[in-house]
Amino acid sequence: MSSMKKSNKKIFNVLWSSRDFGGAEIYVETMRKTWGTETIALENLSIKEILSLTYNISFGSDNYIFHDIRAALLGFFSPNRKHITVVHGPGRSILITKVIIFLQAFIQKKVILVSSNIFQMQINKRLLVLENFSTAGIQTDDTTNDAIYFGRISESKGVYKMLNFWVEHEVLGKLHVVGDGNLLNELMECFSNQSNICFYGSKSHSEIAIIASKCRYYVSFSEREGLSLSLLEAMDGGLIPLVKNIPSQSFVYEIDGIPSIDGTIIELVAQILAIDSFTKNDRKTLQKNIQNIIRARFRNKWINTWSDLLNVRPINQKQK
Repeated sequence: MSSMKKSNKKIFNVLWSSRDFGGAEIYVETMRKTWGTETIALENLSIKEILSLTYNISFGSDNYIFHDIRAALLGFFSPNRKHITVVHGPGRSILITKVIIFLQAFIQKKVILVSSNIFQMQINKRLLVLENFSTAGIQTDDTTNDAIYFGRISESKGVYKMLNFWVEHEVLGKLHVVGDGNLLNELMECFSNQSNICFYGSKSHSEIAIIASKCRYYVSFSEREGLSLSLLEAMDGGLIPLVKNIPSQSFVYEIDGIPSIDGTIIELVAQILAIDSFTKNDRKTLQKNIQNIIRARFRNKWINTWSDLLNVRPINQKQK
């Protein structure tokens, strides 16, 4: 790794919202904890403050990292290859996302994609695929066979299908649903009488970790993801993933013993019940394999690459 020099320049992560559970928000919070970066949420700023921020981006000495497509638009005000854009997923319009990636690859210091599936063309060396990583301090104690979903509560995430599956199979543990979104109130009313479904609404990162640590499984029926930080955080804590086998999540199925939710419902239930019947040591071995895969493939590379890009050591490492 290159030598790290002290600098008076600040590093700001700029994103649209300040939600506790969104992918970009979790990514930014992990950067804050790891390198002491600061965060700017555009939705909380007045027009005057946005104009002041734009001026600082264009003419100031600080460094900015733009997350999500709306924040990335500010990068066009400083076409001097100084700042960084991070693209967390395909967005609502793949075409618009691809256009912004293409253009910013010529004007930014780096454009980072969290998954190679977002943009396949290698334009130049400033376009970098750096797979996601985040840790939330989750550590499953495996005392229950409960499951958790934490993320956006919307139709695109397959939440309704997931809840129906869980309700129809009460032999499984409870499903803890954490997050906010346009379907939350409707789903809370629809499933209000189901004893094996627990809704929490929006929770902080630390509160999610407490709930997740009491679960055995992380579940998501979403069929369209960049690379889910919720999934990585859950697996980093030893939770067993129940997710779709889509390109960005194919690494999950490289782990022996992971249930497939792409087969029949009967097969999926049988696989979950089989894991529930494992001895404690056998299940612990599976959970340890899950953690090892995540840490070897994602965590070390992510931290080392960002440390080089920011020219800053993680704050928990002693300076030599």
